[in-house]
This record gives sequence, structure tokens and C-alpha cells, in this order.
Amino acid sequence: MPSLPNIPVEMWRHIFLQIVRVPGLLLTDRIDPFATIREADLYSERDIHTQSALLLVCKDWNTVVSELICEHIYLTSARQVDLIASRFERSKIHQGQRALGSRTRRLDVQIFNPVTRDMVNLARILRCTPNLEIFTDSNSYMTMPIGSHYVSPPMRTPGEVIQALLSTCAPSLRRLEWTRNECPSWDDLMALLRELRSLCTLTLANISGSYPEKSQRQHLILPNLRTLILGDSPSFSHASLGNVPLNALLTMLSDSPDQLPSLQRLEGFSPFSPTFLGMHGHKLRMVRTVAYTPLLPDIIAKCPNLETFITIFPHQFLDPITHTSLRRIGIFPISEDVVGVPAPIFSAYIMKPLEDLMSQIDQSDLPNLAQVRLRNVGTLASVIQYPKFIQKWQDRWSSKGVRFDDNSGRLFVTSMLDTLKTPTGSPENY
Repeated sequence: MPSLPNIPVEMWRHIFLQIVRVPGLLLTDRIDPFATIREADLYSERDIHTQSALLLVCKDWNTVVSELICEHIYLTSARQVDLIASRFERSKIHQGQRALGSRTRRLDVQIFNPVTRDMVNLARILRCTPNLEIFTDSNSYMTMPIGSHYVSPPMRTPGEVIQALLSTCAPSLRRLEWTRNECPSWDDLMALLRELRSLCTLTLANISGSYPEKSQRQHLILPNLRTLILGDSPSFSHASLGNVPLNALLTMLSDSPDQLPSLQRLEGFSPFSPTFLGMHGHKLRMVRTVAYTPLLPDIIAKCPNLETFITIFPHQFLDPITHTSLRRIGIFPISEDVVGVPAPIFSAYIMKPLEDLMSQIDQSDLPNLAQVRLRNVGTLASVIQYPKFIQKWQDRWSSKGVRFDDNSGRLFVTSMLDTLKTPTGSPENY
């Protein structure tokens, strides 16, 4: 085998970057929901086997690849947290400014029922990452057996983790997310929001503890916040409805328009605060929520510059609406997990309401509508087995100059769907 060309290490670094770095993983804003890849898919795009092979070639390659791998740290076990904390601390002592932790731009942690030691180790890692831009906390706690109908209460993120974020990462952090039932307390959240002046994206599944009374509310100003996501994303199920802490946060951010001057994207449970929409609705370009809400007319009326509206199905009720700037409508499933139900049940509880929803959109006055996206995965995956439905709406939207596409962003191709097996027991097949 011929030897590898003798080129500078920095040239190899550029080559390795194309192999190691996953496009979109280091974005400080959430991926567009209409993109061909989901946020959750980014983790599976990492080629761990290739990275491991590159590390073993030689010392120079090991150094360069190690630095690139450390750009994104994804922690899923207590052992990983302990190992990375120790490695980063050793690197900080021996390498100074070129310490591995200084290379880290994104840190995701997803541990089931973490213990105190895990969170202490996580704080150790954070104290080694002065250039961190993205921190995602997806830790979850379950105090009842899996399979029960018990909803786990919010659990407070330990203070040492919050302090590490404030003391080391505050100047660089641009994206902060809590996506499960571990979440910050009110005091910790307020401390973070006061200090993170560069914050662009905030995701909160919940807030721990009691919320401030009116006399204690603070006039928060988040000058760079573009994306605000509240509730149990991505489904925004009924577990999020009436969430008192999240509603209180919206109220706190509704005092004046200067609090969120850069806001463009709002996702979350319904109903949104009417006061919040009245104050900031004109800034919004994208809204994602359940459609079954009496405040939907307010969302449409108070967001005159809205371009993208995504409704979570089967919260399917949507009266005909009027909007002059709306360009994209998405119909996304309440769950993207693989499911299977008998054809008659799917026909009655999915296809019939979906037909009604499509008709309501069709009857709406949307002069600039250009795209309808039906995300046929999870609870909506089997819609491709109803070619008459696809054919009808493909023809209808095409006649109106509207693109009708699937979860991958491609047009539904009826000729291909005709070859699929008709669902057993489906009398009409739409």
C-alpha cells in the first residue's frame, strides 16, 4: 500500500473536519421543521466507527481528530460523564489554552435517573468548556414503573450545574435547552436569563418550583432570542396544557415589546397567552402548536407576518382561516414512534379527521400558500397506504399552485403508492 502524502497537519485537519463534523449539529438555532433531517437524527449521523479508526492511525492524527470530536460531547451514562470530566481536567492542566474542553461547542446530556455524583461530574465538565455555545439537558427521572400512567414531576437541575454554566459558559452560550422533566428552578432560570446576553434559542419543558408573584416579576430583556420553545416538545400534548410556570414566564415576557426584539419562532403548548401574542405576535414568522384551541383565531390574527404554521395531529380541529402572508402549513404527527393499528381504526381515527383538516385548509383564504407538508411518520406513517387520498390532495393542491410533499420534502408520487398493498379491512381506501 503506498504511503500517505506528506502534507501539513492543518491540511489533514480540514479533511477530517468534513468527516467528523455533522452538518447542522453546531447550529445555535433549531433546525427548520421543514428540513429533510430532524434534530433528533443529528446524533445518529455521527460516524463513530470512522472516528475511532482515525484515532488509531498515528499520534498527529489522534491529536487532530480528538480535538474535532470534542466539539460535540454527547453523554448518555454516568461512566461517560466521569471519564470526560477527568479527561478534560487533565487536558486543562497539561495543555492550557489548547485544552480539549476549550474545543467543545456543544454538550448534550441524556441520563436516566442521574445521581448526585453524575451532576457533580457534569459541573466539572462545564467548568472546562469556556467556549460552549449549546447546552441541552435531556435528563429524565422516573419514580414509578415504566408503563404506568404516572406523569413524572419536574426535578430541579442541581445548583452546581447552574453555577458552572454561569461562571464559565455565560459569555459564549447561545442555545440552552431542557427537554425532559429535569429543569431549572425559577431563581436559577432568572439568573441565567439575566446573564446570557447572547442567547438565541431557549427550550423549556417545564420550570421547577413555585413561580414569582406579580410583585416579584422582573423586566427581562432577551435581546437576541429568536426561538422560544415551551412544553413537552415535540408533541405538545395535553400534559402541557395549563402549565402554570410556563404561562407565568410568558406573562413575565409580555410587559413591553423591547423584551424580545429578535423573536421569530414560537413553539409550544396551547393556549399561548393572549397578552404575549398581542405584544410580540407581529414579530413571529413561525408558530408550532396544537390546532385544537379556542385561541387559534388570536394566533392567526395577532401574527400578521406569520409565514409557517405547524399543527400537531390528531389535534386536528382547524376552522377555515384567513391570512395574507402564510406560505407553509405543516401537519405533523403527535408521535414519531413506530406504531401499528388495525386498518379500520386507522381509517376512522386518522384518515377521516385528516380529510376534514385538509378540507378546512383548502377552504381557508391563504393567497400566498405555497407548501403543505404532511409528515408521514409515526402515527401518520400509514397514510401512504391510502393512494386515493394522496391522489385527491396532490391534484387539488397542484391545481392551486401549492406543493404537497411528504416527510422527506419530496412530492407524493401516486404512481408509486398504487403499488402498495391496500390495507386489509379498509372499505373505502379514501
